[in-house]
Amino acid sequence: MSTKSFLPLCVALAGIVSLVPAAHATSITYNASGTGSDGALSASAAFVTSAGQLQITLTNTLSASVIRSAGQALSDISFTLSNAPGTLGSMTASGQEGNVSGSGVVTYTSGTPVRFFGTGGGTFSITGNTVLLEAIGGGQPSQMIIPLLANGGTYSNVNSGFSNFDPYTIGSATFLINLSGVTSNTTISNVNFSFGTGPDTFLPGTPSTPPVPEPSSLLMLGTGIVGAAGMLRRRLLAA
Repeated sequence: MSTKSFLPLCVALAGIVSLVPAAHATSITYNASGTGSDGALSASAAFVTSAGQLQITLTNTLSASVIRSAGQALSDISFTLSNAPGTLGSMTASGQEGNVSGSGVVTYTSGTPVRFFGTGGGTFSITGNTVLLEAIGGGQPSQMIIPLLANGGTYSNVNSGFSNFDPYTIGSATFLINLSGVTSNTTISNVNFSFGTGPDTFLPGTPSTPPVPEPSSLLMLGTGIVGAAGMLRRRLLAA
């Protein structure tokens, strides 16, 4: 290839780079830990914002041997979006449901944690830019989030009233909420976790990481193309 053909090649490479979309999502995780009247509390919320969609994954991060009361179950979360949420569209919830016997043995069941959306009880609301998902209210609480445990395993320290709130969500629950105003630039603040059936205890969330654009591989792709063009130019000049 002659040096005369190098310029068109660079133009073509630049065109390829320009076609690569910008980072399309931003993620951030908030954590909370403390102590309530029933014992230790610990949870995390991983948020991902993208065009028209908000994803939230809630996890009770206590160990299975520590939880003893429904007061340590994660029962709601509230947070504030950096911009107006826009129009609410479809919502989906996923997570493993399970019943806990009086002796603490877990049996996986079907179903998803839709109470956090206000279905069959619970509460879901958007007030201004603040969003609330809550598994309690509207009848006997259930689907609250407790630590991960395999089917057939035993929560060895739960009290006799723990099974009154079956089914629980075992491990994590993920919620996809379509909101027309959400973009990859939407950020999350004022995160508050609630635990128990009252709720009993409120804990503020602390961000564990700054917002991270995804996927970072797009930047790597652009850098690789530019580097390849530079190497080709040097070879042509040396020829």
